[in-house]
Amino acid sequence: MAVMDAINCRWGRGTMRVAAEGVNKAWRMKRGNLSPRYTTEWSELPPVRAG
Repeated sequence: MAVMDAINCRWGRGTMRVAAEGVNKAWRMKRGNLSPRYTTEWSELPPVRAG
């Protein structure tokens, strides 16, 4: 903790944080990463026939 305090004192408050700090930050999903519905709806999967 002394090292973290020294770093934060030198380079500014919040430069280093413990891993559990700020876990509940607000975030938004990138809509471009949303999977198409056919990957989760069995009835919408295209039929595949083996030769």
